[in-house]
Amino acid sequence: MESLLNQIYKSPFLSYFFLAISGAVSVFAFSPFDIKILIVFPLAILAHSMHTSQSIGIAIKRAYVWGLGLWLGGTGWLIVSIYYYGNTGITISIFIVLIMGMLLSLFFIAPIAVLKSLNLELTIFQNSLLFASICTLLELSRFYLLGGFPWLLPGLVFMDTIGANLIPIIGVYGCSFILYFFASIVGSLFVLKNIKLLMLSILMFLVFLPFPPSNNQTLDDGLKVSIVQPSLDPFSKYENDSVNNIEEVLVELSKKYANSDLIVWPESPFPYLNSSPQMESLHNRTKHLPTILSGSWLYKDNNLHNTMTILGTKQHYIKRHLVPFGEYVPFESILRGLIEFFDMPMSSLQEGPNHQPYFNLNNFKILGLICFDIAFPLSFRSEIKNADFIINISNDTWFGNSYGPYQHLQIVRARALESNKWIARGTSDGISTIVDNKGTIVDLLPKNARDTLYGTIFRTNNSTFFFNYGYLLAPLMSLILLVSFFIIRYRK
Repeated sequence: MESLLNQIYKSPFLSYFFLAISGAVSVFAFSPFDIKILIVFPLAILAHSMHTSQSIGIAIKRAYVWGLGLWLGGTGWLIVSIYYYGNTGITISIFIVLIMGMLLSLFFIAPIAVLKSLNLELTIFQNSLLFASICTLLELSRFYLLGGFPWLLPGLVFMDTIGANLIPIIGVYGCSFILYFFASIVGSLFVLKNIKLLMLSILMFLVFLPFPPSNNQTLDDGLKVSIVQPSLDPFSKYENDSVNNIEEVLVELSKKYANSDLIVWPESPFPYLNSSPQMESLHNRTKHLPTILSGSWLYKDNNLHNTMTILGTKQHYIKRHLVPFGEYVPFESILRGLIEFFDMPMSSLQEGPNHQPYFNLNNFKILGLICFDIAFPLSFRSEIKNADFIINISNDTWFGNSYGPYQHLQIVRARALESNKWIARGTSDGISTIVDNKGTIVDLLPKNARDTLYGTIFRTNNSTFFFNYGYLLAPLMSLILLVSFFIIRYRK
């Protein structure tokens, strides 16, 4: 393997092409493909390419190209939103996705080259710890930089495996630390024919064995929910005659299970504001139905907000994490006005404040999260700990039949396991689902189905070790290790 890689690295074009492809292959470890074990080899190639770089400049270029492959392969589904639904030509759409991939790789992958800059003579074990620490800290930075984009986290692939038992303890990014370390060990096998390393790697691969969770706990305190999936054409949403059809579909599907405690409508189904006469009319029309929690638009203090609201009440939640390029435009002063896609009304929203109140219904505390919010566990740590369950609404219509919605669902499942909370998820055209506190899909409506999903979500009072203490383990360990290696470097 080492000789083959050396031959590849002799040609700059071939080496960068190979690294880009290996980064792109990572996407097949995530949903809907779920070839989980595949995540190890692209990461091993990345680690190996860092260790064998002749200079910091080469290391930066190798890491950057690998990351470009990862982001273009893993988030290429965004072109569906930009091209098909953003009224943007295919050339400009490709350009936007390419720019986004370049930015993500520049900020979140290329800095891995610091591994080479330390230039330390370390053991394989120490090198692997250093690689895992750098990658984990960069992964955590995705929660905060560029508005936050914690997508394609390697730890997600542990779902439905033996490794999933670690998620409630150290969280998804703690599991990522383990995978980075493991991949670096495997990468060293490309160079050394070491039987001990080989045996260790084989043992580590056991974490990928399937391990369906069991849920034998007694659950009797819950909420009956009906999740309405209208599966409407997003192109017709803002047409003059569309309002009646949207309302009619939602109301008719809501009548299907009149014994529900709560009806869940998806994110932003209406082309009008919370405060509009149309919303008041809709509330009057649905008074005979159970309580409805719906996506909506709120205009407040000269700002437009993406919200979820209990119809007829003042209970609402304002989305805190906006989707870059979809709900706000990074570097807005430069990009706004250049391309029609960046001038869409929904691309200029304002995020909500921290620590918003729960929805209160039948003495339950419901944590509402909208779309992208579900990817940010640390932003809602105290709220998740004290909530009875979570309701997540989304509008994945914009991703069409791409693999984006499946990646989103994988994140939802991991969040349920990480937090020990049941999650009811309602989307415009799928995938709507009920997920139990072990991350298991209890029931779902597939993509493009127009129907109502009925079931019960249950209260769980016990918080996980991760949300109490475990969220600190991976960051502190990574930081301490990285600082220690820098001290060693300085002393030498």
